[in-house]
Amino acid sequence: MDLANKSEEFLNVSPTGKVPVVVANGDSLYESNVVNQYLDEVFESPKLLPEDPKQRAYARIWMASADDNLYPAVFIASVGRERGFSEAQIAEALEKLKTTLAALEERLGDRREYLAGEFSLADVAHAGNFVRLRELAEEGEIGLADYPNVVAWMESIEARESFKAAG
Repeated sequence: MDLANKSEEFLNVSPTGKVPVVVANGDSLYESNVVNQYLDEVFESPKLLPEDPKQRAYARIWMASADDNLYPAVFIASVGRERGFSEAQIAEALEKLKTTLAALEERLGDRREYLAGEFSLADVAHAGNFVRLRELAEEGEIGLADYPNVVAWMESIEARESFKAAG
């Protein structure tokens, strides 16, 4: 999919013009977390939302946080200048990113493994930001060393075969 030159066919099924989009029985489903939850529900395995209702709720909270906090902050901090964002907006995004990383650091605690107790869509929702997050660290925009639990969690996700296959 060439997102710079979106085809008419694609725009007919993606109301937002973004990916992912899944057409199920003629209906378009879009937004990453919605598509992922739909796929988790229609395929038998592997299940990527916890069976326990409270853990499943926590997974959904972290999925929403990825959409509302991590993704926008990483996006603006990493490509803000080339997309015309002001320096003030970029600085604000970097501060929001630090706050979000601190919340992740606390949630992960010493276990450093997964956000909802086991690998889940909560982890998947964040993983799409890892490349840009690492680029921001390499550029000195953020210090990942300040978040050792987050780094250990990222490394465990990045070591998964599914993450490597998606790269």
